[in-house]
Amino acid sequence: MADALGLGPSGEPWGFESPLSHIKGNRMKTDIVHVNDVERRLTVSLPPESVDSEIENAYRDLKKKVKLKGFRPGKAPRSILEKHFKAQVEEDVISKLVNASYPNALEELKMAPVSQPKIENGVLEKGREFTYTAVFEIKPEIDITGYEGLELTRKCTEVSQDDIAKEIEALRNSQATLKEVGGRSVRKNDCVIVDFNSRIGDEPLPGGDRSDFLMEVTDDAYLPGFPDQLIGLGKGDKKEFTLSIPDDYTDEHIAGKSVSFAVTVKEIKEKIMPDADDEFAKDLGGYTGLEDLKNKLREKLQERKKQESDADLRQQIFAALAEKNPFEVPKSFVENQIKNMMLDTRQMLAAQGVKMEDLGQTMGNLYEQYKAPAEKQVRSAMILEAVAEKEGLEAEDKDFEARYNEFAKQYQQDVKAVKAKITADMLRPQILEKKALDFIIEKAKISE
Repeated sequence: MADALGLGPSGEPWGFESPLSHIKGNRMKTDIVHVNDVERRLTVSLPPESVDSEIENAYRDLKKKVKLKGFRPGKAPRSILEKHFKAQVEEDVISKLVNASYPNALEELKMAPVSQPKIENGVLEKGREFTYTAVFEIKPEIDITGYEGLELTRKCTEVSQDDIAKEIEALRNSQATLKEVGGRSVRKNDCVIVDFNSRIGDEPLPGGDRSDFLMEVTDDAYLPGFPDQLIGLGKGDKKEFTLSIPDDYTDEHIAGKSVSFAVTVKEIKEKIMPDADDEFAKDLGGYTGLEDLKNKLREKLQERKKQESDADLRQQIFAALAEKNPFEVPKSFVENQIKNMMLDTRQMLAAQGVKMEDLGQTMGNLYEQYKAPAEKQVRSAMILEAVAEKEGLEAEDKDFEARYNEFAKQYQQDVKAVKAKITADMLRPQILEKKALDFIIEKAKISE
């Protein structure tokens, strides 16, 4: 009778809001398991009448839309629909049941997930409960302590004459010209053009074959020990040798392994460095002479040392508070941070016209390299967030304006344009983290 009147199984009109959206309290059963400090396992059981209603809705909608040979639109028997579309209908119904009930279950249990749930579905059967499980992460509760009165040491930021001399030497090196030399062998600090191939055992080293490879013969060039093998070779000389790569080498694919090389020296070039005088400073552009260059370098070095000192101070703070306040970090937070770091690396290399494969890197080993630093960064951010919350720190209008002005200056854009790209919600965590860090430093005992 209900069907004849255009009503659904429960007496409400078809198209009326699904009864699933009202499953709360004793009509929907929930059970929550604390897997660990951040992971929860939620089991939801939905009553048979809700399951049956959604199945009926699904077949009724399907009957109106589907076109089957031998049947007029809307006249295909239910048995035929079940024969052809049962799997599809079950998938759609399960999706609706989960999507409708999951938010209600979270609201009922006062849960605030920070990750997408991993759904484990049960069996859908007419006349029976439908049960599914959702596994998700939440933010840990951090009762932060020990952040006042930290004993810290600030690195010296004084710029010495040696510091300036090293900077000038680096500038001279960057402006050096290369002159091909003959009649002698390779010396330290020469530049050479070589061809080489490399193997680990009988297998070629990925990305380990180079042609016309220009390198400076210094201690830190290419692989450890490689430059030393070139010293004493002449133009056209060939040499085969094996290097034992240190266990702690950054590239895990070759760390602790023996790599065999076959090298041919094609050219030897001597580096001709310019004299450090007024003309050299003027040629760099923007300097009136050598003294002006030294003064500007001192200012840059001062700022750099301050940044390094501040960074070191932050690391001391995070190390101390992480030890005083152990907590589990949500894996989803770390995963997102790793992805951001990998994206930044790809964009940086792309801007330089370099591919990761050229550096012997893959996305897989880059992911592994970023795991530890990503976890550390996430933990540090959560520590500062906890301090800001406990101290009742707030982001004020003047804080937002100051940050927008910093970005505008950094990217040489109008403040209005920056505001169009960066919302206040994006800036708020940064502002609160800085305020929390400033608070900790203000309360710390710092020695130089």
